[in-house]
Amino acid sequence: MSKKFQGAEAVVEVSGEKVTKKRVSKGYRHKKLDKELRSERTDMEKKLIHEARRHGVKTPETEKKDDYALEMERIEGEKLKEKVEDNLDLMKKLGENVAYLHSTNIIHGDLTTSNAIVSEELYLIDFGLAFRSDRLEDKAVDIHLLRQVLDSTHNEVAGKAWEKFIEGYKVYEKSERVLEQLEEVESRGRYK
Repeated sequence: MSKKFQGAEAVVEVSGEKVTKKRVSKGYRHKKLDKELRSERTDMEKKLIHEARRHGVKTPETEKKDDYALEMERIEGEKLKEKVEDNLDLMKKLGENVAYLHSTNIIHGDLTTSNAIVSEELYLIDFGLAFRSDRLEDKAVDIHLLRQVLDSTHNEVAGKAWEKFIEGYKVYEKSERVLEQLEEVESRGRYK
């Protein structure tokens, strides 16, 4: 029995041991542009997931199924969102994974406690908004989103969870510079 979930960019189908993510056509885009964008984004997501795995980030095994679809192994477990309040050390593990991403100039683009699965290990999922960048600003904005998620979704443990995340993130050699940039990002009106 399979389950389908509709996201903003894709339909995700979970069936047995596999998860298929298919980017859907956007009717408001020119057909040729739509096909190119969906294909490029599917290619980029696959490449960034493979690169992340090569650098020690736990992600599902992923293969390209067709121009617009990825097939991934299903990771049995719970979303970090359901576990963080009972086990803050998982946030340290998340910090380490993000540090590995940022050290290879991969920006996840959607760092939330819903985009990490806790199994025997912590896995990062959904690289649909991921991109490459060596800019401190992009890395700071990447972790700023996580901080906002902690404040809004896990407000009772947000401070401690953030501290644990930073503890793990500090394995990244440029973490202090990113955290300084984060202060700058958070001082701007639109990020308050």
